[in-house]
Amino acid sequence: MVVKKNIVFLVQAILVSVLACLGACARVGTAPTGGPQDLAPPVLLKALPQEGSTGFDAKEITLDFDEYIVLKNTDKIVTSPAISRISYQANLKRLFIKIEDTLQENQTYSINFKDAIGDLHESTPLRNYTYYFSTGASIDSGRLAGLVLDAFSLAPVKEASVMLYAELPQEYPLTTPPDYIAVTDTAGIFSLQYIKEGCYYVLAGSDENHNYLIEPTEEKTAFASDCWQTASLKAPVYFEKQRGVKESDTASFEVYQAALQLRKEEDLAEIKASGRILYLYQDKDEKNLLKEAKWNKKGEIELSWYYEPDSSLRFSFLPSFQDYELAEQLRNLDTATEEQKGRTRRRQAEKEEMPNLFWQDSIEFHYIPQDNPLAGKIYFNNYRVTDLRLLIDYSGFSDTVELMLSTGAAAQKDTAAFRVSARQKRLFFKDSLLLDFSFPLAAYSLQDATLTRYHVDDEGKRDTLPIAMTEVSAMQVRPDRLQLDYPWQAGHSYRLFLPSVCFADYLQRHADTTVISFDVPDLETYGQAAVSIRNLKPGNYELQMVDNGKNVLQSLPVPENGEVLFEYVQPAYVSFVLVEDRNRNHRWDSGDLKQGIQPERRWYFPKTIRVEADWRVEETWDWTE
Repeated sequence: MVVKKNIVFLVQAILVSVLACLGACARVGTAPTGGPQDLAPPVLLKALPQEGSTGFDAKEITLDFDEYIVLKNTDKIVTSPAISRISYQANLKRLFIKIEDTLQENQTYSINFKDAIGDLHESTPLRNYTYYFSTGASIDSGRLAGLVLDAFSLAPVKEASVMLYAELPQEYPLTTPPDYIAVTDTAGIFSLQYIKEGCYYVLAGSDENHNYLIEPTEEKTAFASDCWQTASLKAPVYFEKQRGVKESDTASFEVYQAALQLRKEEDLAEIKASGRILYLYQDKDEKNLLKEAKWNKKGEIELSWYYEPDSSLRFSFLPSFQDYELAEQLRNLDTATEEQKGRTRRRQAEKEEMPNLFWQDSIEFHYIPQDNPLAGKIYFNNYRVTDLRLLIDYSGFSDTVELMLSTGAAAQKDTAAFRVSARQKRLFFKDSLLLDFSFPLAAYSLQDATLTRYHVDDEGKRDTLPIAMTEVSAMQVRPDRLQLDYPWQAGHSYRLFLPSVCFADYLQRHADTTVISFDVPDLETYGQAAVSIRNLKPGNYELQMVDNGKNVLQSLPVPENGEVLFEYVQPAYVSFVLVEDRNRNHRWDSGDLKQGIQPERRWYFPKTIRVEADWRVEETWDWTE
């Protein structure tokens, strides 16, 4: 019997040791197999100092729970106001919090653990547990809640940083740390408790670097136009274990889950009723326009922008620093001393080609915005230039980029061929045919081109008709695009033959002979979609028809009566987006924090409809905020 007892004691000691090791590691823990699932999250038994302590001056906080805990995602724990030097460690049923920062006087602090604390067996989280204390004589009793949505998609934004300022900083981009901090949950909701009562300016950001500052261009931004007044505190919703109820009790856990869901619905209803919604958008900073510049090939540079530039954009070009340094070395070759060394360096210099530091005086270039407003291209007429500095001037600010073409590309004697193409294979009878060129077009003539219209009937007979090119009007709408207009006949196909003599770029290269074929569908292949928008507030609106990928198919202004008709719609599943078009530019515009301009509002039609050929579908949209 003595031996058996010692064995039991030894097994118990080993088990306790294993649990201790698992509890001490914040991110390690393996649940034992077998037995009913532990649905209950840990319950806090005691805190030292206790929650809500005043006159707080401790350097360590201890939280005791009713079961073994595991700690994870400590980087998502939010302290408000921010405590930069703070650490967390779990050991068995205890959590230690060490504060090495100097805390502000007369300030209430909160530590929101989000989902960081879980039980060891199932990692069931203790959701949104908040420990709070005050360095002053009382606990602040203010609360502020809101919702963060993406301004374009209207989707909730999770893990967005929300910053509260009692006084809005005047500098931009913002460098002043906020008075309080919160982070949104998966539903985009944030809630700050234990803050000073008052009115706060609220800003939010995607904040990828987690520094709780607004950094336009790099991160998305949202802001409240007015300060938000605090409300009174709400009692938190925590799981309470009842005497005699098992941890695996499903009904008890479902009651807890229902209480959490009810609180979220109450908060959301309160937020929407008060209009406390922030719309996250890509802000701009005039000092930071260029996102990337790179050689695409000799004679062509690709540019990408953080936001769409306007007509104040200017370019200039200088030789690279490398060429300047090489020219300076060759000019200052010193042969006065070390005669033999000087002769060697002189022979090397004779083999080096002196860089041309004055090529920029005769360079010709074209800047061409692309269909994507955040992209552009610069084309050069001097293909010997492989290294340069690109200077970009915009709204009084400038940026410089050093560009050096790779050795392999620089060794090419010529660049890519001059080509012409048309992306339209099906052309609406009212649309223009667009010809795109791989380099800027310097000259064109359609005199030698031929256009043929043909039609194949139900019996397979082909009817062909040549069209005189004098009936086709051509207009160069941008350096690399030509627009052709003609009264295209629905239900017919066209073949455009373009000999190489038709087009030349600024290097006097001719494009290869090209044949472009396209169809103009019968009008019966299109459908119609009519939308009647009711209860719409007065204002300027644009109704966009979008496909499943939310690409805009058509866009029409909304008249005062709210009746919008989309004619000639290709059969497809479509939906609609209503856009608040404040500046009447027939598109959605993002905001501007510096100017205090909110992004234009968007509303999504709640369902998708099918447009059929030669059929009219009608929908009514009872609009609400």
